[in-house]
Amino acid sequence: MKSNCPDLDWSKSFMYSLHQTYFSVEKRLEHKLHEANGITFSQFLILLGLHCNARTSQSAIAIFLHITEATVSRHIAQLAEMNYLIRKEDPENRRKHILTMTPRGSRAFMDAHALIELELKEVFDDIPVSSRELITKAFKTVRVKLKPKP
Repeated sequence: MKSNCPDLDWSKSFMYSLHQTYFSVEKRLEHKLHEANGITFSQFLILLGLHCNARTSQSAIAIFLHITEATVSRHIAQLAEMNYLIRKEDPENRRKHILTMTPRGSRAFMDAHALIELELKEVFDDIPVSSRELITKAFKTVRVKLKPKP
C-alpha cells in the first residue's frame, strides 16, 4: 500500500503523524509490558486508574480513561483472574462494583510503570524538554477546547 495520497496529502498531516506516533509507541509498550509483566497496555491503564483512585467503580475507570464500560469490564475480569484487583459488589447498589488493587496488582503496576518510564525516556530523549513542554501545553489547549460543554 502506498504511504501517501497526493490529492489529500493526509500522510503528511499533523493528525496522521500524531496517530502513527501514538500507535507505534503503544505497540512498543504493549510488547515490552507483555514480555516483562504479562499484561497489556490497556490493562496497565486500568491499574493506573486504580492507583490514582484506590477504591473506585468500573464506570469511574471508564470515564477516567475515556473508554467504554464494556472494554473496562473485559480488562477487569482478566486482571481479577490474575489476582491484580478485587471486584466487590457495592452494598448500596448491587449493579455497581467497587474495585480495589491487590498487593500483587500494586507490584505489577509499579514494575510496569518503571518499565514504561524507561521506554518513554528512550523514545523521547532526543526531543528537548522545552519542546516536550510546549507540545504538552498545546495538547492541553486542544483537550480543553474539545471538552464537552455542560
